[in-house]
This record gives sequence, structure tokens and C-alpha cells, in this order.
Amino acid sequence: MGRIDFFLGVCVLSLVLPVRAPGSSLFSAFEMSTFALTGTVFVDGSNQRVTQANLVLCDDGGNPLEETTTNDSGEFGFYGLRGGHYILRVQAAGFQSTDLHIDLSFASDRGTSINLKPQRSDSASGPPTQTISARELSIPDSARKLLSSGKQKLYVEKNPKEALHDFQSATKHAPTFDEAFYQTGMAYLALQKPEDAEKQFRKAVELSDKKYADADIALGTLLLHHNEQSEGEALLRLGLASNPRSWPGQIELGELELSRGHLEPALAAAQTAVQLAPQQPMVYRLLAVIQLQEKNYPALISALDSYIALDPSSPAGIRAKELRAQAQKELDKSPESAVAVK
Repeated sequence: MGRIDFFLGVCVLSLVLPVRAPGSSLFSAFEMSTFALTGTVFVDGSNQRVTQANLVLCDDGGNPLEETTTNDSGEFGFYGLRGGHYILRVQAAGFQSTDLHIDLSFASDRGTSINLKPQRSDSASGPPTQTISARELSIPDSARKLLSSGKQKLYVEKNPKEALHDFQSATKHAPTFDEAFYQTGMAYLALQKPEDAEKQFRKAVELSDKKYADADIALGTLLLHHNEQSEGEALLRLGLASNPRSWPGQIELGELELSRGHLEPALAAAQTAVQLAPQQPMVYRLLAVIQLQEKNYPALISALDSYIALDPSSPAGIRAKELRAQAQKELDKSPESAVAVK
């Protein structure tokens, strides 16, 4: 191994692959968040909620940043956002799309209500029919309110202990409320109790019959970190098949492929994670490791630049600056190293 390979190998791996708590990528949004944007999508003129609506969060220039869909309660959430102005683009089958201008310069925007107007049709006599499951109808409003309160405490107020109380109360009000069990698991992760989190994620997976992508990905991630490869990988891939826009899931998939020496699929997963969550520093950490292994040093420097822009002051950010400077210095000394070696 040459001088630059040795230096970068030691420094980048110490930067990018520290010992992580199980499920840390799942809860990175909590740890790194500044502001949040949450709300509910309704059919205009009624209290009927729109499920599976697609929401794309863009910067003020209209460039997509993150994407999500409403859950069975018509609710959505974006977390870990930097302060600034955003455009939220909302669309759903059978409805007119709409753009909203959001200002998160000074505070989070919580409980936003978005009303979608049905598309006009000569044969239409009312709003499109939304299919509502028996399970959805069985969940009382008290449980929904507790879930909403808990999410605000967890993701916005950063108070996982109080959030846990709300989520546990929601599960008592609605013992089949899979999302409440999932959020209980997220609260346990924030409290650094992965074993308790795993139990809650497993309950959510069982209640949803493996059809709740976020719960599948969460449980799969924890199992992978516990070296339960077979079940963990199966759940991770199942969840990503239903929700490929899960950036924590894409990171875990990238790490899994990287651990097996499969650089091409690892890179594809990392690049997808960057597209989905360009404001999350850890997506660039994974990207940097892969590009180091590919010996693509210019791309490595680019990934470090992106990381530093998002996390300039933490110990990891400071190490990234030192590494970036030394990597550039070594590249200047050895121009041939600027060519990726596959």
C-alpha cells in the first residue's frame, strides 16, 4: 500500500466507521435535527384524510431535497432540516397538485394542514373515494392525538422520555396501532435502549403483517447490527421494496453491501441516500468510505467537502477538515493518484 493509500485508509476509516450504536442511522434525524415540518393532508372541504399522498420538499429554487408519503392517517413529517425557505410539493392520485412555500428560518412548522382539491371530471360527483381499512377505523382519536403529541416531543422538542410516555399511552388506547409501536421503538433508540426498541419494532412488524415499510427497515437494521443477517437482510430489503425513499434504509443497505465487498451496489445505495437526504452528514460518510475503497480520491474529497459543509464544528467535522487538507496535499504531490483505480 502506498503512502496516500495508508494515510487515507487509516484516517478515513477512523472518521467514517466509528463504532455506531445499533440503529443510529435510523435516529440520525433526531440527533442532527434543527427544524421539522410535519402535518396532515386532507380532502378539501372535509375531514377526510388523504393516504399515500406524495410530498417532495424542495429548496427555495425548486430543487428536490427529500421525499415522503402520507401514512394511513394522512400524516407526514420531515425532520433534521436546516433553517431556511422551502417549497413543499404535494400530489395524490385523483387530486390537483399544489405547492406551498414554507419558512423554517426561525422555528419548526408543526401540524400543517394541507387541503387537496379533487381533480375536475365531467363524471365526478364528489371527492375521490379513499379506501379506509377496518384497522384504521378502529383506532380512536385519543390514540392519534397521543401519537402526534409524542412525535412533537421526540423530533421537535427532543424529549424522548416524555415522548415515550405518549406513545405507550397510545398503544394502550389502541393495541393494534402499528405506528404507535414503531414510534415507541424510535423513542427507545433515542434513550439508547436498542433491546427495548427491537421489541417495539417487532410488534409493529407483526401488527402490520410486514406491510409497514419503516418498521420493517427499523427491525431489519437492528437485527443486522446484532449479526442476525438472514432475517435482518430480508426485512431490510422488504422494507426498501415498499419504500425505496427511506434514506436510513439505503444507508444500511450500502453498509451491508460494502461489508461484503460489493462496491457497485454499495455505491448505488449510498448515492440514492445522498439524493434522498442531502442534508444528512452521514450519507457522505458512507460515500467517502466507498470512494476510498475504489481509490477514487477526487470523489473522496468531494464527499468530504459535502460532509464538512453540513458538520463543520463537531470532532468528526474537524477531523474531516484535517483529512481533506492532507488528502489534497497528497494528491497535489502525486497527480497520478487523481485517477480512480477500479
